[in-house]
Amino acid sequence: MKKKLLTLFLAMSMGCFAQQYVEGFEQNTFPPEGWATYDNGIGNNFYWKHGDQIMNGIPAYGGYHSAYVNLYAPESGVAQDWLVTPVVNIVSGTSLQFKSMYLDFGPQGGSCSVRVCPADLDPSLLSNYMLLQTIEPSAEVFTGVQVNFPENMVGQDFYIAFVAEINSGEDGNTWIIDNVLIADNCTPPENITVAEVTDTSATVTWTGNDETQWEIEILPADAQPTGSGVVTNESTFVIDDISLGAYKFYLRSVCSEGVYSSWVGPYYFDNLNGFEGVITYDSDGDELCDAPIMGAEVVVTIGDEQISVYTDGNGHYNVGQLAYDSANVSIQVNAPEGFEVMPLYEENIDFSSDNVTVGFCYGMPIAVTDLAVVLVPTLQAQPGFNSNYILSIKNNGTVGVSSATVTVTFDDERLSFESSPVDYTLTDNVLSFNLTDLSPLSIQNIPVSFYVLPPPDNEADDELVFTSEITVAETENTPEDNTTVLNQIIVNSFDPNDIAAHEGDEITIDQAEGYLHYTIRFQNTGTAPAVNVRLENVLDDNFDWSTFEPLTSSHDYIVTREGNTLEFRFDGIYLADSTSNEPGSHGYITYRVKPNSSVVLGDMFDSTADIYFDFNPAIVTNTANTEIVEFLDVNQYTANNLVLYPNPVSDRLYFGSQNGEELTSIQVYDVNGKLCMEQNNPQGDINVQTLQPGLYFVKLSTQAKVQNMKFIKK
Repeated sequence: MKKKLLTLFLAMSMGCFAQQYVEGFEQNTFPPEGWATYDNGIGNNFYWKHGDQIMNGIPAYGGYHSAYVNLYAPESGVAQDWLVTPVVNIVSGTSLQFKSMYLDFGPQGGSCSVRVCPADLDPSLLSNYMLLQTIEPSAEVFTGVQVNFPENMVGQDFYIAFVAEINSGEDGNTWIIDNVLIADNCTPPENITVAEVTDTSATVTWTGNDETQWEIEILPADAQPTGSGVVTNESTFVIDDISLGAYKFYLRSVCSEGVYSSWVGPYYFDNLNGFEGVITYDSDGDELCDAPIMGAEVVVTIGDEQISVYTDGNGHYNVGQLAYDSANVSIQVNAPEGFEVMPLYEENIDFSSDNVTVGFCYGMPIAVTDLAVVLVPTLQAQPGFNSNYILSIKNNGTVGVSSATVTVTFDDERLSFESSPVDYTLTDNVLSFNLTDLSPLSIQNIPVSFYVLPPPDNEADDELVFTSEITVAETENTPEDNTTVLNQIIVNSFDPNDIAAHEGDEITIDQAEGYLHYTIRFQNTGTAPAVNVRLENVLDDNFDWSTFEPLTSSHDYIVTREGNTLEFRFDGIYLADSTSNEPGSHGYITYRVKPNSSVVLGDMFDSTADIYFDFNPAIVTNTANTEIVEFLDVNQYTANNLVLYPNPVSDRLYFGSQNGEELTSIQVYDVNGKLCMEQNNPQGDINVQTLQPGLYFVKLSTQAKVQNMKFIKK
């Protein structure tokens, strides 16, 4: 049971001392004797309270009680609430130490901090305080916090406040503190490494700062820490007698009896096994495996467990995280269209040896011409700022393409084209690139940048519509992916970690026959490079999971699909932090997947991603929602009361005037300005079934005006 120091900190001015609990909040009254709570009068039900594990379910670090505050957003303004200690005399070589956590993994809006107020000023006025440290609580796990006192505070008296703030419109959480104490500085260990990992052991090393003892807690990667570990006198610790699995550990220094540093960690490691390989093919009929196959699905089955991995541009695949010393493994390789069916590979694999490899070689494929294009938004679009994109062209075919033209049509009333490092042609609102020598099974990425015009041209929640199209002289096997649409919502506040559905929040039943495209964006907003980044994403049940296809990314990665669960691992990415290299702190991954053939009007597709930077808790993104509707949002495809739908279209294109104006003619042009179809006195629809798939422009005329619109032929 925790103890309370009834001397109200005053004994701390008597020189050096060992750790002593200042406040554990175990008494029945709150705030404790000598403490106080204040607020600025804004907000409802926003004040520090007494946590009780039994009565209100608020956890405690030790004992049964703690202090907590609900960060509820006010209707307007900024709500502020602070819990204040009695006066403290600051002694050299001491620090404030306490346990802190957020109650939930959910929204973490608002801010938490520790501030101090000179003892001769009024502690009820927040303006009398100065900031010592901003606190970033972990979710659902108590972590130790140490706040050092500056030397200029030594020998003086201060109030110490735990301050919670939240703005209107933010999503808050519940901040909990416990075991508040003033203690001698005790620094945690540094330079922590894990090495010599075997099937049964691992060796942890670290460096200290004159400490002679440390405490280490080792537990499974998904377990909750207990706060109690093994004490050691050595800065090297061998973790032995472990089975195959994933683990984590925490470390802290033991400075003297009862005096500890804060815990550092978790640090993760695993002793799981795996194998890798390269998928190649004979590109020229000489019976040599001389070219890699990009984008092949490698389906691995071990017992009841089945996962899929995908080859990169070098044909390489990697299967890891296997808790087996040896196993009967079956492998089915699904290569792109044009290749023969590879026989099922079955073998007992001994994983105890290093560098286990399983490679496959295909014969010469049949000729397949298949180009695809997608415009990837690498940043969110904000009024008054540049927005960057990657125009990704993928040759999914087995033959090279000598030349192709790719265009991006954009709204020049909202956007101004800025730049691209690749030669281009800009004609009005159409950006064009002439490409040459597109190798089989390859990707070419073209950076492009647009300036998003400031208000009133663009406001938050407005939509930017881009249409990307690639054309080639040869007949394509799958022309439907030669045209894609990106519907991008304009935002005012930038969220660097999100997921976006390219097709937007609505698609037609015709669009549901093709692919939906998703981009997950992430940014390291910490203060040091992120060595590893991991993304988790679950495909909606309304998708045909087997059609999942990774497209392009900012960095090299490994993707694994187990059923509808996706994991993207950027191992050794060393992603720069935003404070030292803002442009280099961003990353993204883009993929596509088809809906099930059984989807109907009203079905929804939801997608949320979890983003992990090294050993930090997950950052949970927004949820991208897309619904199948009969007609797309009229506002998107309406201009001056003239309506065009459905869009995209397979056969009959409908049009009309919302205010009853009679149409005198309709003309359909391709992207080169060639007149393809024309009707005088049209009767509300036109059959476009004979048109080739792609982007077209429509000129609708009435007695009073002429309006230009566009549509996509599937």
